[in-house]
This record gives sequence, structure tokens and C-alpha cells, in this order.
Amino acid sequence: MSNDPEQSSTSSSRPAIFLRRVRHRITSTGVRNPIVWWRHRGLKPSDVMLGSYPRSGSTWLRFVMFEILTGKLSSFDEVNAALRGLSDYQHGWPLLPGGGRFIGTHEPYRPAYKKAVYLVRDVRDVALSEFAFEKNLGIGRPTFEAYLDEMLRRGKRHGTWPNHVQSWIDSPLAEKGDLLLLRYEDLRKNSVEMFMKIVHFLGVTVDAGAVERAVANNSVQKMREKEDHLYTQENYSKVARRPQKSVQPGGRFVRSGKMGGWQEKLTPEQVRFIEQYTASTLLRLQYPVVTMDSAGISSDVDASMVSHAG
Repeated sequence: MSNDPEQSSTSSSRPAIFLRRVRHRITSTGVRNPIVWWRHRGLKPSDVMLGSYPRSGSTWLRFVMFEILTGKLSSFDEVNAALRGLSDYQHGWPLLPGGGRFIGTHEPYRPAYKKAVYLVRDVRDVALSEFAFEKNLGIGRPTFEAYLDEMLRRGKRHGTWPNHVQSWIDSPLAEKGDLLLLRYEDLRKNSVEMFMKIVHFLGVTVDAGAVERAVANNSVQKMREKEDHLYTQENYSKVARRPQKSVQPGGRFVRSGKMGGWQEKLTPEQVRFIEQYTASTLLRLQYPVVTMDSAGISSDVDASMVSHAG
């Protein structure tokens, strides 16, 4: 019998990892459709959705918006109590005009949504982030190539990335001006200006100083400190929608948030595969496509679709 504490910890966590993997696989099938339908019942016209494909930066946006809307310092338990997701949005705080709630969703667009902010991130960075995230949780595909095939061709829990994005930017909300489309990269580069756009879109009155403080209080380093603190809290198991602890040494929920990291980490073959399925959508969102010669697409974009710093 091993006296190695690390080996003993790994052995004891194996059943939990197995159950986590089984649950993830089951809830990534059509079994979840009735649950998703049920969760969308009861949304109010004054509710505003925060839509995004997973690992696109919505956690950081929610932390900053929590401080802007409440004037309180953010933490995982406070933010997740106030700005809830579809599974428990009924308990979200009515922080918006008319008693509306700011509700997070990773679902594709649905007619139940009446107004929304949609956050998009370069799919090449999303792929690297989500693959590492799922690997840290013990639920990931065995190879990056298998993950990409699922994300871009066969569809993951929330569909393929191109279909997800297109469902939002081609939605009736976009046509009516009730969708604020934001790029994660613009939010990082021009944070105060872009968060002020969100505030204006939500119909909330906040001064720029409050936005500046909220951005400063939620840097990547401070977000990581908040994650570390969460795992040591006595009430960790009771925190709503808490991040799950990594099964990989050094794994984190809050990663670097780096922009353009794909240029250093992806092989030319991986970039070509990704752009084979996403090039037209990337161009619509004003992201560069490096394999355009083989994509067989036009470089024309509709710049008015993307809200960016001028």
C-alpha cells in the first residue's frame, strides 16, 4: 500500500472524475433538451441575457459588471449569487431597469431572449482555452484534434462554434438593435470605454470612475487570487455555480486570458482545420484569417456588426 499522499489523493479522486466524465457526456446529448426548454420558462421582458460560447471571457465580464451595478467588491460567491445563469436565474438580483436581471447563458440564441449582450472571442484562442479547461476537469477529449472535430464539425453541448455565433449575430435581436455584440479582445484593450457601452446599453447610469475601479479590481491576477480564496472557504461547496477544482497539477479555472496566444501554440495544420469551418464567421467579426487562399471565401465584412472602440 502506497504511503505517497499525492498518489493516495489521485486514487481517491478517480471515482469522482469518472462520475464527472459520465455526467458531462450524458448532458452533452439530446437528453438535456427538455431541461434547457424548462429553464427558459419565466424570463421577463426586462431581463437581459449575457450570451457567449464557453471560455469566451464571460466570467471576467460578470465580475466587472457586478461591481459596476452594485458598488460592492466582487467574489465568486457574491457574483454567482447576483448574476446567475439559466439554471437558477429566478434567484438573480434585479439590478436592471424594470427589475430586470443580467442572466448568463452559453446556449445559442432562443426566441425567449428579448435583449442581450453577446460576447465573442477568437475561436482559435477559445479552442485552446476550452481544451485545457476540460482536460483540467478530467472530462476532455484525448487529443486536441478530437476536440476540434467536436467543437467545429460534430457539435459540443452548445453546438458548433460557428453555428453558435451565427445564431446570435443573425438573430431578430440583432435586426432590432436589441443585441450588443462585443469582442473579448476589444473589451480587454479598451476596457473602460467598452464597459461604458454595456452600461449605456443596459440603461444604467454609472460614472466612468466606478467603471475604472471595477476594471482595476478584476485584473487577471486579482481574479486568480479570488479563485484561490474560493477554494479555501468553508462554504465552498455551497457557492452557487462554483468552479470545479482541477484534477491536473497547476490547473485553474481563471487562466491567463491571453489574446492571440493561438499564433504561438497552434500548428499550421490545426489553424487550417479551424479556419476551414470558421473563416467566414471570423471575417464577419473582423478577425484575421491566415489561410484565406484555401478557404474559398470573400474577405468582405460588415463592420457595423461589431461594437468596438473607434
